[in-house]
Formats: sequence, structure tokens, C-alpha cells
Amino acid sequence: MKNLANALLIAGILMLAAAVGWWFSFYQPIVGKLGMHLSDAGNCLYTLDGPCGLAHGAARFVGKTPYSPYLFWAAAAALLAGILLRAARAK
Repeated sequence: MKNLANALLIAGILMLAAAVGWWFSFYQPIVGKLGMHLSDAGNCLYTLDGPCGLAHGAARFVGKTPYSPYLFWAAAAALLAGILLRAARAK
């Protein structure tokens, strides 16, 4: 169980890094062209509500691959599972 917990933690960290990198590379040009700050798109890391969904749909419409928060949520799930498995093992 220790190996599984560690694998989930490592996978979660790697997926989280990939999600943040993908989010940054997708939203940085958009907010730059709009004269906004990247922090204005911060909630787009984990949701497609509001302007995040608009940017996502517009990107798909023009044939670009938009950022998807599903990777962020998969990373969060893997991290949480790894943490819970380690905690269960420690008892």
C-alpha cells in the first residue's frame, strides 16, 4: 500500500504541474491581449464557468486545443488518494 500511495502522490504532483503549465500556456496569451493579469484567469485552473467557458469554446471553435480543468481535478484526486492511503497506513 505504501508503493501505491507514493505512486499516487507522485502522479498527482506531476499532473498538477502539467495542469498549471497547460493553463498558463493557454491563458497567458489571452489575458495579455486583453490587457488583464493572469490572476484574473486563476479560477479557470479548476472551472469552466463564465469567461473560462467562453475562452474554452472560442478556442475549440477556431480549432485550438483549449485548457481543460479535468486534468487539475484528476491531479487533486490522485493527491488526495495518496495522502489518505498514507494516513491509513500510519494508523
